Amino acid sequence: TLYMPLMILVNGRVSVSQVAVGYLGLILLGAAVLAIGLFASSLTRQQVLAAATAAVITGTLFLFWPLSQIVGPPLSRVFAALAIHGRHFSGFQAGLLHLRDVVYYLAITYVFLLAAVKVMEAKRWE
Repeated sequence: TLYMPLMILVNGRVSVSQVAVGYLGLILLGAAVLAIGLFASSLTRQQVLAAATAAVITGTLFLFWPLSQIVGPPLSRVFAALAIHGRHFSGFQAGLLHLRDVVYYLAITYVFLLAAVKVMEAKRWE
C-alpha cells in the first residue's frame, strides 16, 4: 500500500503526517484484531473454531457502527462507542490523530491480551 501515498504525493496534495496517521490507525486496528484472534485461540485447541470465534467477535464489533445508525439515541451512543470501526477509525482516515481513538484501540488490545493470558493461566492450573 505504500505506492498509493507516493502516487498521491507526486500528483496531489497530501502531507506525510496524514499518511503516517493513516498507517498508525491501520496498525492499531490490526493490533486490536490480532489480540481478539489470540484470545479466541486461547479458548480452544481447534484452529477452525478459534478462527470462527475471532471472526464472530470482530464481526460483532464491526457491526456495532451500522447498528448505531439504525437504533435510537440511548443505544446508538453505546453501539458507536463500542464499534471497532466508524467513529474511532474515521479520524485516522482523515489524517486526524485523536487521543480517544488511540486509547480505544490500545484498550481493546490490552483487554483481549489480558483475557488471553488469564485463560492460558487457568488452563495451566486445570
